[in-house]
Amino acid sequence: MRIGILGQPCIDEIVHPSRDTMRLALGGILYSFTAMERLMREAGDGSFVPMSWLSVPDRLLLDPLISQFRFMDRASGFWPIESKTNRVQLVYREGGSRTEHCSHILPALTTAEISPELLDSLDGLFINMISGYDVSLDTLEHALNHASKRPLVHLDIHALALGPLSTANENSPFGGGREPRGVKEWKRWVALADTVQMNELEARWFADPEIQSEKQLLKHIAESKNYSKLRYLILTRAERGASLFDFKNEIVYHGAAPPVQTIDTTGSGDVFGSALIFFMLDGKRPEDALERSVQWASWNTTLRTINQILEADLFTQYDDLSS
Repeated sequence: MRIGILGQPCIDEIVHPSRDTMRLALGGILYSFTAMERLMREAGDGSFVPMSWLSVPDRLLLDPLISQFRFMDRASGFWPIESKTNRVQLVYREGGSRTEHCSHILPALTTAEISPELLDSLDGLFINMISGYDVSLDTLEHALNHASKRPLVHLDIHALALGPLSTANENSPFGGGREPRGVKEWKRWVALADTVQMNELEARWFADPEIQSEKQLLKHIAESKNYSKLRYLILTRAERGASLFDFKNEIVYHGAAPPVQTIDTTGSGDVFGSALIFFMLDGKRPEDALERSVQWASWNTTLRTINQILEADLFTQYDDLSS
């Protein structure tokens, strides 16, 4: 299988309430890349295309991780740009909630990068918005509409629903955080995808003010004829696992999260998305793809760094985690 992963790398500045210092870490789409690399290593097959800018000024920070990716097709993506990588400050509160502040973002990808010809080469496309401005809806629609072989499209709407990028102020050096808001063109975003991923907060805000609850959103999609491509909507529920809504067969599946000792939840949604599209394209039943994706995301919470996704042992209590 050949999977495109669209989104931007970033350098996270992570602040925890129990620590006095800020920790720098690679983040953003790099979690999806790293998870896909490990998935394909375990399978012994496949390739993925990094549909992202590659910051020339930040190469020294990015290369130690990127150079380890054996299943990445860098010839088809990672377009060089003379700009810093996205900077994202993640400020965690007691209890695990967090605010996000983006002090710098890369420009949107264009039709020169996201071309119909590139999409023709893919079996799947994972659109994982990191800033919310990674690519425009018009660019995606144009490429998909002109591709002769449309890939399976999995969309994570996370950053779309986070609202405008925040700025630091005198009361908080990390900014007030990005507040959720409705996505103006939410119906067009849903209409281009085969599967859509969101968490419970995003389900509340994604279609605001027209729709303001998970139940209303699911009802609207199920009853509308405007989303003919959409097969599944997946709601991630943190330590309670995730739910998959199969609109064609009118079935709901739930994947329970395994008991783990959580260390850091950063990147778990990015890992989940990579696992889901991988297992979907691998021919797994939706309920099995969901369960395995929850397991991979839960496993990620037990790791301290992004590099451990490549190095750490998989869950020993799940023999089929990568099968």
